[in-house]
Amino acid sequence: MIELHIDQNIIEYSRKLIRNNNFGKRGFYDGSPRKQFIGVVSENVVRKHLGFPPLIPNGFDGGYDIEWNGYKVDIKSMERRVNPKPYYVNNFVDVQRNHKADAFMFCSVNTRTKNLWVCGWITKEEFMEKATLYKKGEYRTRADGTSFELDADNWEIQNNRLHSI
Repeated sequence: MIELHIDQNIIEYSRKLIRNNNFGKRGFYDGSPRKQFIGVVSENVVRKHLGFPPLIPNGFDGGYDIEWNGYKVDIKSMERRVNPKPYYVNNFVDVQRNHKADAFMFCSVNTRTKNLWVCGWITKEEFMEKATLYKKGEYRTRADGTSFELDADNWEIQNNRLHSI
């Protein structure tokens, strides 16, 4: 896992993008404006780190954010108040399974430190073999003992099962 600082200019640029664009246009499980903001910030931090230009919205992206190492990569992000651990899980909503991405890069944003952690990446094929599917209505329990009910079919994979970038 690598830790990257989130520059204030990326926060402001991402805020402007969210204010002027709706990034959740699937019709189901589109993400709240806050979740879209975390995703756009993450994508912009990763883009900067890998040498890509900032995100410029141009309609539905087909389900991937960048082309990297020969893959169409969807950058998936989770907001946290702590740094991720190797046993923490990353989530992928099943309704996105048929999108054009053939790899995923999972990130965690620690909102207390304003740092983004790139937890790792994995091809879609490997992900489908290694991840666990939990069905809508099932309860998931976090490491801290809190639990929640899934409102959609959801795949989970631990950080320690991902490739580092």
